[in-house]
Amino acid sequence: MKFRVSIVTAAVAASLSMGAQANEQEKEMEVIQVSGIKGSLVKSMNNKRFAYNVVDTISAEDIGKFPDSNLAESLQRITGVSIDRSGGEGRFVSIRGMGPDFSSVTLNGREVASESQSRAFGFDTLASELVSNIDVNKTSTAEMLEGGIGGSIDIRTAQPFDFDGFYAAGSVEGVREQNRGEVTPQGSFLVTDRFMDDRLGLLASFTYQNREAQSFEVNNDGMIQRDIELYAHRRDVGPDDGWRKVIGVAEGLYSHQAIGRGVTQEDRQRVGGNVAVQFQATDDLILSGDYLYSKLDVDSVNNQAYNWFWATHSMDDVDGNNTVLRQTHADGYSGYAHLRFEKHRPSTTEVLGLNADWIISDRLSLEADFAWSEAENNNRGLDSRQTLEALNQPGIILDYTSGQVPSLIHVEPETTLPVNADLSDLQMRHMERNGDYTKAENNQIRFDFSYLVDGQYFHKVDFGAHYLSKSKQNVSYQTPAELIKMYQNSGVRPVATSAHATVRDYGNVFPANDLSAQFFELNESAMWNLANDPASLAMLSQDPEVKQALLALHNSNGGFTARATNDAYEIEEDVTSFYADTYFNGDISDMTWSVVAGLRYSKTEQTSNGTMQTIVGLDKPVEMSVNLVPRYEGFQAVAIDNDYDNWLPSLSANLNITDELILRAGASKTITRPTLTDLAPALSINSTTTDLRTAKGSNPMLSPFESTNFDLSLEYYYDEASMASVAYFRKSVDNFIVRTNSIENFDLEFGEQWSDFDVNRPVNGESATVDGIEANWIHTLENGFGVQINATFVDSNAELDNSNPDQVFALEGLSDTANAVVFYEKGPYQLRIAYNLRGEFLETQINPYAGEPIYVDDYEQIDISGSYEINENMSVYFEGINITESTVDKHGRFDNHFIYYGDYGARYALGVRASF
Repeated sequence: MKFRVSIVTAAVAASLSMGAQANEQEKEMEVIQVSGIKGSLVKSMNNKRFAYNVVDTISAEDIGKFPDSNLAESLQRITGVSIDRSGGEGRFVSIRGMGPDFSSVTLNGREVASESQSRAFGFDTLASELVSNIDVNKTSTAEMLEGGIGGSIDIRTAQPFDFDGFYAAGSVEGVREQNRGEVTPQGSFLVTDRFMDDRLGLLASFTYQNREAQSFEVNNDGMIQRDIELYAHRRDVGPDDGWRKVIGVAEGLYSHQAIGRGVTQEDRQRVGGNVAVQFQATDDLILSGDYLYSKLDVDSVNNQAYNWFWATHSMDDVDGNNTVLRQTHADGYSGYAHLRFEKHRPSTTEVLGLNADWIISDRLSLEADFAWSEAENNNRGLDSRQTLEALNQPGIILDYTSGQVPSLIHVEPETTLPVNADLSDLQMRHMERNGDYTKAENNQIRFDFSYLVDGQYFHKVDFGAHYLSKSKQNVSYQTPAELIKMYQNSGVRPVATSAHATVRDYGNVFPANDLSAQFFELNESAMWNLANDPASLAMLSQDPEVKQALLALHNSNGGFTARATNDAYEIEEDVTSFYADTYFNGDISDMTWSVVAGLRYSKTEQTSNGTMQTIVGLDKPVEMSVNLVPRYEGFQAVAIDNDYDNWLPSLSANLNITDELILRAGASKTITRPTLTDLAPALSINSTTTDLRTAKGSNPMLSPFESTNFDLSLEYYYDEASMASVAYFRKSVDNFIVRTNSIENFDLEFGEQWSDFDVNRPVNGESATVDGIEANWIHTLENGFGVQINATFVDSNAELDNSNPDQVFALEGLSDTANAVVFYEKGPYQLRIAYNLRGEFLETQINPYAGEPIYVDDYEQIDISGSYEINENMSVYFEGINITESTVDKHGRFDNHFIYYGDYGARYALGVRASF
């Protein structure tokens, strides 16, 4: 644990001491009429206090006023919850150390389709103004949809019958991104009313958000462990004798592969709304329907200057971990690249639900629910990459002996800094369009019955059936590979002019004395025009047959247009579930107890659809050579079926030691289904020789992750809006997916003697245990002040041993977290300051560029918000996000293996809110 726990420990101890002196009068469940921060806390604590399972709730302070403007950033205030950000905004949520794929997310009890390529739900697709409360269930009952080993999150939107009659609320605000300096508008509106003697309720809401952000970033593709070949250079000799490699001077060293530094400008526009209707058909039947629509467009442009370190001239500093901290790249052999990346995320989410709540008799009730949802990321090759490079330039020195990011020292800045560089040295290198189209659809039907029983201890049974049919497809679009590096592979290339590249200097924005923020910003349309210019195409110097084939492909493809590739898949899942929860309660002496014992049966039928190219044989064209040439059939559609069933028992027990003190215990078995990319049918041949044949593939027959969970917690509610709690949890997870190699025999039509291949595939096999402690304290005073402090400490037997490069499995995303919130609310004034810490965690065990791990450093953020109530209908408010301008930092196996630095700046908002 990298942060001190003494403050949190002292806070919890103090809360127990203060709580012991609190009023011990009996508290009954009540309808909370107050609003604001304290009202939100009271509602959330009552939901937690009277629940059968371990649950934490965040409630809106008022309609359209969630504690944070981003749902994920509100959730991170809960013990055991951490988030991943995108563009400085919360996107994915993890619970109790398990990654976003292990969190089950529902909207009004319905599983929602997600436009991400994984199973994780992107919380930035929903506006917080549409949400009334969020429940985070850390222990499960049989009624809950399976899929969340970490936990389950249920997002609730407002319904017409939540209000007595007419109500309208709205807000308008301006948002300023500190790094970009632009002010953009945001607004929301909700109106609801009841008709027909209050039997009919209608509600409609709308929200619009626009952000124009800017970030300053430094990145390294990865750390490479290799035998470095030093290049020696003598300027006083001819070109033939001027270079020589000194082989084997340094073996097995870690070195930085590349350093890029750039500026990203990102525009986010979110438009959404929902409509809901409720009808009291009879005294015993309520019919409801609701529809939610959300459209999120994220458009970003990143301009970078880049240097690759492949021709090291000298190493001046190597540490005890065998890491090169200072190296000089060879003078005359250095390349300076300038890149433009453009990315787009045009996503939509739609959710439709119909519900009937029927009291059949005095004992039996039924809730029937149908839901449909669809999510789409319609990026069909909208992303792009353009590159200009200057080759054979004076050298550059990488120095990472001190500082947050490496320094890059230009040996001859008068030649290589963009402001001094000769534009005619910039040649075209890489031109590409790409992007993925993703579409998901869910259809769900639920029948939930509840039956009251007159037993002495047995009081109720809930039972029902759920059916969920879902599919997710992904199609990759890309410029044909032959065209992407067409100019890079040509001896003669088009060169840039001032129409194609403009020098921009952002000043001293990086935390290193010698890291310039000067870039050539590329003109996108001018670059495409240059690449497609007949004069540029005529320069191609490849073999005449190759050149002719490239020109024909360029013509038939319509230039560098991205086309749908055979890298496509669709995963279909049909899940049928039956469940029963039995409820017991009674008394022991002066203490009351309750037990919920449940069992859920789930049957999963899965079909993995994709396209694969089948190898039919191996040729050996040169008798004396070991090399073999694979021969393929064309791409063929493949569909692979898999099915499995799971019995998932659960038990939740509560003991009210006093009216204020509750002891809870829980045990359950939960599952999370395999990641989609591992299920998608795929096989690629890597190496074919007479000595070794290798391939890499997927595994549509994977089984789900399975976890056995135990929970124990103690909660003390010593005042209406004050409480303290401590909890212990343990998750024992089996069937973790790892990649392993095994010998597979391919059915070849010729070359049968070489039919054994060493194939790398994902398989179930690893196990891990996660233990954690959660501590939480909320205390409010009569003078309007209040404090909320919590922390979560997690540990696992599957952490990465950095001294063992051969380790094949480690748990990713595991981190400690802490929060501290101080607020004041009295009369017309409201002020809140919130601190959040997420400790260091392993982001990925295997960096695809280099095979080394990537860690995210400790991240701390301070947010502030406040408001002034002008009258009972109108208030003004402000908000500050990341006011200390914390940065995101990443490193590799060791702390000095630099990977990433990101400065997303602060964000401020000023607005007015009204309600009637």
